[in-house]
Amino acid sequence: MRKIRQIRIGFLIRNRSKSGYYAIDLNTDGMGLGARIVNVLEILLYCDTKGYIPLFKFNYKEKNPATDYFRELFFYKKELPVNHSEIKYTSIRDTSDLVWKNFNERLRLNRANELFEKYLGINQDIIEEVKAFTDQRFGGCKVLGIHYRGTDKSMEAPEVTFEELLKYVCNVLAEDQAINRIFLASDDVKVIQYLVNSNVSIPIVYRDDAIRSETGDQIHLKQENSKTVINRDAIVNCLILSRCDHLLKTASLLSDCSVVFNPNIRVSVINSPYQHKTWWPTSEINEFALIKK
Repeated sequence: MRKIRQIRIGFLIRNRSKSGYYAIDLNTDGMGLGARIVNVLEILLYCDTKGYIPLFKFNYKEKNPATDYFRELFFYKKELPVNHSEIKYTSIRDTSDLVWKNFNERLRLNRANELFEKYLGINQDIIEEVKAFTDQRFGGCKVLGIHYRGTDKSMEAPEVTFEELLKYVCNVLAEDQAINRIFLASDDVKVIQYLVNSNVSIPIVYRDDAIRSETGDQIHLKQENSKTVINRDAIVNCLILSRCDHLLKTASLLSDCSVVFNPNIRVSVINSPYQHKTWWPTSEINEFALIKK
């Protein structure tokens, strides 16, 4: 069945890309924003290799014809065709639907950063929100950024308890006593409460995300949650993390993308995905950042 799907998708793309545009609609509820960005980077590398102009849509079961979820976040560096509305997009669930060889394995952090900068930009209102937050909350401090994904990731990576997370935070602070601020990003409200009430001796700041989980559920998989709001929370947190001095993270493609946006950031990774869930950029980041137990 999958092979038939790949053949059909390959036929559609070959015909539709004759105009020079490689237009892909990532149409699934199964991917969060981090995974979508990684898929976009794979397609950018393919297009850069083959000479196509890439175009993207993000779609979900929550479909709103008036909403361009991709362009709510990103803009194209190259001018779009006048008849952009007439271009036919090919709908895929992820890049495994595509028949070309795995471009995920060919990506590296610096190359991915170059590709993104060549083809895409982040919308100015998002950049302004990130700058306003870091100007106000960081204010010249040396910042430890923490990204924590909890029980909803237990099928993909070993669970990290709140107590274990606190231990790693204290270890980093003991090793680098110049750190005087923590930025915490998490979709789990309980870990925020735990760390804020812990014995950490320096201020902890976090963004007032519109949606957080109190039960460990994956909020991006709930159809009733606005994808516009979830994506906004995700990209802003991702970019704020990229502006920290040191990133301490659990397994997550979203905070992996923070390293794509800033390949020079210092990174420490607490847990690694199980082998069948390990792909780039996780594989590259873990080569130099995974904490040895």
